[in-house]
Amino acid sequence: MSETANDPASRHVPRPGDITGVPHPGWMDPLMAACTDGSFDGLLPQRKPPAHRGPNEVGRPHRDAAVLVLLSGSPDAPGPQPPEDARVLLTHRAPTLRNHSGQISFPGGGVDDTDSGPVEAALREAWEETGLDPAGVDVLAVLPELYIPVSNYSVAPVLGYWREPMEVGVVDPGETARVMTVPVNELLDPANRFLLRHTTGWTGPAFQHDDLVVWGFTAGILAAMFYSAGWDLEWDTDDIRDLEKTLAASGNGEQHRMSAEEARRESADPLADRTVAGVPGVKSGHAAGADEGVETAPDGEEPLDLPADNPRRGLR
Repeated sequence: MSETANDPASRHVPRPGDITGVPHPGWMDPLMAACTDGSFDGLLPQRKPPAHRGPNEVGRPHRDAAVLVLLSGSPDAPGPQPPEDARVLLTHRAPTLRNHSGQISFPGGGVDDTDSGPVEAALREAWEETGLDPAGVDVLAVLPELYIPVSNYSVAPVLGYWREPMEVGVVDPGETARVMTVPVNELLDPANRFLLRHTTGWTGPAFQHDDLVVWGFTAGILAAMFYSAGWDLEWDTDDIRDLEKTLAASGNGEQHRMSAEEARRESADPLADRTVAGVPGVKSGHAAGADEGVETAPDGEEPLDLPADNPRRGLR
């Protein structure tokens, strides 16, 4: 493994938009090409942080964050499709958490002052959440950061190849309910793919895994990755399910709520990017009367529970 990719003390620290040049299996060539030519990034909502990267409109400080998008699979498989043993590392956040409870997510979190950058932050968070040994990970790219205006986060996905897979699991049950290495081919199976739509009209991709639903920021990254790499199988983009009913019937245990103010802002904001992450040709729609049936947040509370690949909410 290249020291440049993973060693915080190395001369070059990868930043958003960097390709490390670390060798990878042949089956990952299409994905790396998509990360290089911009086709991956072009499938995601495009919003940029304020030039000063300071507090947002409600005074929330800007923060950089990173998530680890970690793939494993046979090093000798030629591709272009992922091999049967290809997997992706995901976590199920504890349903008892105050924020983002019950969601399926990549390991990740905020970049600390002691981190050299997004790579060290993503690997550190993955170790803290799953026990992952970073020595077995080859960092291939730091993808362009995605800006989430409501939380004022700039999130950099760190793409890695799990060269030496190891046993991982829950480190802190108060934070993580389950750690999973999900087969990529299961996520690609058309039977496990659909769209979710909120009453405001927000629409995003989703994947079924056992009794869990992968959606929001995580599903958007996966969908964009699969499509841009040419791994997608034809699936029914007309299968659009109600977001809240689907989550209520799942095993996620999410405490999902959208305030009337969020619904109003999402429906009225002329700058909101209507891109449905990773699903070209589909746009979020915004229904009239979006406030109806939407829960109101307590006075003084800033709501942060819009779906995460919606550019108006916080990181999921």
